Amino acid sequence: MRCAEPLRAALALLLPLAMTLALGLTGCGGGNSSTTSLVVNGTPTPPVTVSVDQPQGPNTTQIAVDAGPGGGFGAPPTNLPYVTVTICAPGSTTSCATVDHVFLDTGSIGLRLLRSTVAGITLPPMAAGAGNAAECYPFVVGAVWGAVVQGDLTIAGEHAANLPLQLIDDRPTPQPAAPAACVSAAGGTLLASMGQLQAKGVLGIGMLRYDCGLVCQTGAYGGGITLYYACDAAGACQPTAIGADQQVQNPVAGFPVDNNGTLIVLPAVPATGASAAYGRLVFGIGTQTDNQIAPGATRLAVQTDPARADYLYLGAALGATAYAYGYLDSGSNGLFFADAALAKPACTGGGAGGTWYCPSAAATLGLQLTDMNGSGAAVTLAVASADVLFATGNTAFSNLAGAPGGADAGAFALGLPFYYGRSVYTSIWGQALSSAGPWVAF
Repeated sequence: MRCAEPLRAALALLLPLAMTLALGLTGCGGGNSSTTSLVVNGTPTPPVTVSVDQPQGPNTTQIAVDAGPGGGFGAPPTNLPYVTVTICAPGSTTSCATVDHVFLDTGSIGLRLLRSTVAGITLPPMAAGAGNAAECYPFVVGAVWGAVVQGDLTIAGEHAANLPLQLIDDRPTPQPAAPAACVSAAGGTLLASMGQLQAKGVLGIGMLRYDCGLVCQTGAYGGGITLYYACDAAGACQPTAIGADQQVQNPVAGFPVDNNGTLIVLPAVPATGASAAYGRLVFGIGTQTDNQIAPGATRLAVQTDPARADYLYLGAALGATAYAYGYLDSGSNGLFFADAALAKPACTGGGAGGTWYCPSAAATLGLQLTDMNGSGAAVTLAVASADVLFATGNTAFSNLAGAPGGADAGAFALGLPFYYGRSVYTSIWGQALSSAGPWVAF
């Protein structure tokens, strides 16, 4: 998911709630398949579960692309990667909550949990101005609202103490209420339930440490989106400046050692998808034997000039068609890019009414990525009919694509389909290995 302006650091395509390349792994591998049976066009077919079980270690944990946490929405999620986290009251080892099905997102920054998932523990509020801090964090579609608090995070064998995080207020009547400016920035859609998020929270592990940075430190929101508010005891909330260390932060940057980035390893999936896919999330890059950059991996540096429109993005082109900016994002559940040819014929089945592509025959595309230094990489992508894919009942697809919308209209988003069958690294700017600027590798 990528968050909307003012930060071109983290934007996100939340999937349509209704239905919503397999290349060899670089570096790590292993897998298996199993299961029960599906019916496609009246014909029983065995569904497939695919998995990668390496690397293993205290700096690794499982990623599950499955049917989601259950309840709250009519159809299972599609291409949503989930992890499990444990959050504790600061300094406690007993006042804790373990939360499964937290959405893993390289396109946003920070841990955001539904308030109800940690209702049994006390997480101290973050002070701001004359009250306590609350945040309106926007995505390309919708936004989340809620208090900023502190907690101790554990995921795998990694720990981040006193981590600022957001509690998404999922109470029937949020307290305090979201300001009108937040609701407006969300396009009228506040994502305030498990059904709307299709998850119990979001773990944003993108390329920056802070979810806002200087704009919020100075409070100079200008005509952009106001992220942080100071809310008093009466529930009145006013825009506020907030220090960097008080902002919601990338948890990985708070780990003692494996704090300079992440590696996502997912298995390849069949052309008709898989009922579930299991992979590995690895913390740190080059800090352990299990997170070394694989020989032959392609490394691309994103644009670091904040005056440019493509700040923190890559160049992307399909043949003679150039896109304003390209990015890799585990939080986008498809490949999203405008293509007039793929838009016809229109979807008529499960993909109808959305942004999905339904080509009459599977398409193979050659994408060219270019980084800020002029280095490039050619990537082969596959696009199949969303109608055919959704009819399988599967949840993991490497060839699901559609047209972007909103702030991403000119983008080429390499969402989760790109990650299947690959090892994808995301560095964090300012940490070791990316002090001069962040990069991705695959």
